[in-house]
Order: sequence, then structure tokens, then C-alpha cells
Amino acid sequence: SCFNMTFPQASFSKSLKDTEESLTIPISKEVYEILMRRESCLCDLIEKKFGCMSLLKSIRCPLEVYRKSLKERIEISVWMDDMTRHNADALVNAANEHLDHTGGLALALVKVGGPEIKQESKCYIDRHGTLTTGQIAVTGGGRLSCKKVIHTVGPRWSANESERCCHMLETAIINVLKYVNAPENNIKSVAIPAVSSGIFGFPLDLCAHVIVRTIKNFVELAPLFGWFKEIHLVNIAEPTVAAVKKACEELLGRSDINSLQEIPPASANCLPDSITINGLCLHIIRGHIEDQQTAVIVNSVVMNDDLSRGNLSGAILEKAGISLQKEFLFELQKFPPYCEKFILTKGYNLACKSVLHIVWSSQSSSDSRKGLKTAMSRCLLKIQEYQLPSISFPAIGTGVLTLSNDEVADIMIDEVLSFAKEHPWKKTDVYFVIHPNDSYAYKVKHLALTIRSRSDRQAEIENKKTGPAIELIGNCYEKLEAAKIWIEDIMQVQESHLIAIENNHIFNLSKREHAELSHLQRFGVSILEEVVGGKARLEIQGPPGAIIDAVFVIENLLCYVQENNRTKQEELPQSEVDHKLNMNQQSNTVAKKANIILGCISRSVVSKTREVIFRSTQC
Repeated sequence: SCFNMTFPQASFSKSLKDTEESLTIPISKEVYEILMRRESCLCDLIEKKFGCMSLLKSIRCPLEVYRKSLKERIEISVWMDDMTRHNADALVNAANEHLDHTGGLALALVKVGGPEIKQESKCYIDRHGTLTTGQIAVTGGGRLSCKKVIHTVGPRWSANESERCCHMLETAIINVLKYVNAPENNIKSVAIPAVSSGIFGFPLDLCAHVIVRTIKNFVELAPLFGWFKEIHLVNIAEPTVAAVKKACEELLGRSDINSLQEIPPASANCLPDSITINGLCLHIIRGHIEDQQTAVIVNSVVMNDDLSRGNLSGAILEKAGISLQKEFLFELQKFPPYCEKFILTKGYNLACKSVLHIVWSSQSSSDSRKGLKTAMSRCLLKIQEYQLPSISFPAIGTGVLTLSNDEVADIMIDEVLSFAKEHPWKKTDVYFVIHPNDSYAYKVKHLALTIRSRSDRQAEIENKKTGPAIELIGNCYEKLEAAKIWIEDIMQVQESHLIAIENNHIFNLSKREHAELSHLQRFGVSILEEVVGGKARLEIQGPPGAIIDAVFVIENLLCYVQENNRTKQEELPQSEVDHKLNMNQQSNTVAKKANIILGCISRSVVSKTREVIFRSTQC
């Protein structure tokens, strides 16, 4: 019997540059982790069986964990992201001297970027010879979203030559920065990994420190041109991201993202929370709205021409000073009466730069939900219009609009998340500020829980688009589809703990290959060899990781047997081939009906009610 499951729809695209086609298959995080440890075997096997390239793509949407503005409005930021997907004009590749791109980040960039990157790299080496440590070579981005790939050779770590290694890493980063800073190269943003911290063995913390220090010195000392603006420090591994973020905090100061507000530790009475979606970070904090240090704070004006009326507006006016009232009244005169108004003034004595005053109209209270939605939307559009990086909202709507706390929480969060969806990658920090003495303590909890539930739903949606995946690249869509089915069969093992390979080349396995199958017991699997409906079949049971290891070994064996038989048949006259195939099939069918049990470990045997039939296609 066959075990069927509905899979997320694989996405299909065709390159505009050549005839290569690609197909992306979403996978779960658990399957990703299993396959990641076997990536080399997986890629080799897919190329051997289906004649296509494969790339195991990592997780998650881009996550920005640090951002700081430096001299001349240059921004440095730290990202947890897959470099092959990262959005920047130039991506930096940690290459070797020969630019052969055989492993790590280099291999991933070439697989996604296509053969153009490798061809251009080869041309560079043919023309200029191998690179020395610290040098760079620049190629096009191929199918990557970037304009250029900057290949730099970092130093191989030697504890006895630590000072030289640090100097050579500094040289490599400076050469990258010189290239992107040159106006003729038209680069606005560059993504830099932790060069040399992988197989070159550079200590991670020291590597991060050298890279950040070099960037800091370059920005402070070098002449900067108008086009280049953004330096992204990008890594997919959490420990590397943490090390780079730490180095930035030590050398550049606290992040502009987090230093805007102090978020107290979670407790029973205070449940701060935050999520980041498409570059917008939404925070919940306790505090006084008039103390916030964001670029703008929102004020709710209950009396048309008097900021002193209302607890919220009165507190803001008291701290800002009378100049705030004067500017507010001056700007108010420019608006017609009896309409909802949004007035932006200076912050004066406040810690914020500006105050955005919402002056409610009588129509606002007639449709309170619509009024609050409009107000939230207009405020968010204002910060986009004036390119403000952050905004703080009090809990507006429970007073003048007479909405319940639950309604306010739902509307405020919905509007922020909608804004994030409609304006992706606008770097904005939005704060919901709850008064410390607010008796509605459950409001904070409700907001936090609401954000979590929204975040979970958003993550589920985003995971289908940008979560773990295997990308297949080849010249034949039919082969890509066959590879997709093969991969989806493997994915089933995570739940079924059982897989069956159907392939008549099993009939041609020699004693040596049968011995190799018996050795697979070491993986903790059991294997049953049988013939069903005239088709040879191997049934494998056990833990998911062990089954996948066994499948890779068996598939490689079958590819070898198939290729060996093909070679022998090509050397024989056609009449002898036909006779030999006929006799061989008859004898094998009789022999295999004995259903040889090669090895069975009792603890790995599971129910066959969720069996996966794995039809192994020809290599």
C-alpha cells in the first residue's frame, strides 16, 4: 500500500538568462536539519540520479538584530540570513586562492547564482593567476539578486602568526570596502560574512572584532562618496550572528533598534514582547509616553484647541513646555474645523524629536473602530512620509472612542502588521507604550498574547514562502519533477519511519552489494528484500535519520549497478543482449521470490499501515 500526504506546492521558475529551469520544494525544519548533515551526499545523489543540481536552502525570513548609523549616514547592520537570498547590491564570498568554489558559502553562491559565476571566476584566474590572501576578484551575480559578487581570500588561521592573520583579514575587508565605495561601481549596499571563521579556522570572536573594527576605521577615516550607504554583516549561524552583534555593541555602541527603549525583563505583571516582520519591529513596553526617545510619539487630543485637557495630552504638554501648545495652535489654524486632524510638531523639552497629535472629530466616535483604524494607518504613513525610524503609541481609543481594551489591542496590532506587509523592508520600530499605573494589567498580557498568535500565523505563512527548502536546477522539467517526487518520498520518513524502494536493478545486486546491504544494520535499520508483482523491492524501517542514510547508500549502489550493466550491454551484440536480459530476468524473479531478510533489528520495526513506497527511478 502507498502512504500519501499533501505537500506544499513546489514553486517553478525559468531563468531569463538561459534554458535552465528551477523548482523549489518546501521542507519542514526537522527534515532540513536531517538533510543538512547529509547535504554533500544528497547533492551528489540527485545529480547522479536526475542530472540536476540541488541546493539545500536554510530557514527563516531575514532577521535584523543590530543597526547603527555611522558617519555620513552610513548604516551598519547585523543580519541572520541566508547569504544566497540576502538583498544587497554586492555579496561578499569567502573564497580560496583558486576561486574554485567547492564548499561552504562559495559553493552555495555558485549553485544559486548559476554557472556564470564559476565561468567568470575561471576566466579571472586564467587571466590574472591565483589570488593572494587579502585580494579580491569581482564577478557578476548570475541568478542571484545582487549586482556583483566580491570574492575575497581571507587568511588561514595560525596561532603562531595571529598578528599577521588579523592584518590580512583587515586587508581583505578594506579591499571590499574600497570597491563598494568607488562611485563608478554604483554599489549602494554590501553584505559581508564572517570571512575566514569557517574552514580557515579564524577564532570567531576575534574574527568578528577585526571585521567590525576595520569597518569602523574605514568609515571614520576614508573619504566617503554619496552612493554607498549600507553595510550588512550577514551570517546564517546563530553563534556567528551573536559574535558579530557583540563586536558591534562593544566597538560602535548600542543598537539604534534597541537603545531607543529599555524593555524590562518579563514578569508576571509585565509581559513585554516583540516581533519583526518585513523589517518592521513591533514592541510592547511599560512606561510614560512623554518619556519615550523614539523619533515621534503619538498624542491623543480630546479638546480641539487645548492640549492640557486629558491625562495623556496634559502629561505631554507639561513636560514639553508651552512652546508645544503654541506650535500646535498655529498648525491647527491651517485645517478646516470638524474634521479629523493629524498635526506634527517639534518635541521641544521631550526626549523625542516630534509629536504627532491626533485631533479627533465627532465622526470618529460615530464609527469608533473605523476611526481607530484610520488613525493608526495615517500615523504609520506619516512616519514613512517623513522617513522617521521609530514611533511610540499610547493605548489610544479606550477613552474618546469608548472602545474596549480587546478591541483596541486587536485593531492596533492588525494595522501595524498590515502596514508591515504592505511596505516590506521599511526599517521601522513601533512601540506600544502601556502606562505603569494602568489598572488594566491584563491589557499588557492580552497585547503580548495577541502578538504571539499573530506572529505564529505570520510565521506559518512566511515559512511556505521563505522557510527551509530544496531548490533543484536543471535543463529538463520532467527530471526536476521526478527528483521532487523522490525528495517528497524521503520527507515522509519523518512521520512513517518506513520506506520502500522499488527498482528492478535490485535483481542485479551481486554478493558484494548484498553484503553492503547487510552492513546497514549498523545504522539501526531493518531491511526486507522481496518481490511484489514482479517488481524487486527493499523495505527499510528505523529512525528517520538512519533510514535516510540507508536510502542514500542503497541508491548509490543501484546507480552503480545500473551504470555497470549499461556498460556491459553496450559491449555485447544486440542479439546476445536480448537473450541475456530475458534469461537473467527469469532466474532473478524465481530467486527473489524467497523474500530474503537481510537484517532485522526488532526495536526499529514499526507498523506498515503508514508505509511509503519509494519508487527509485533510473539514475
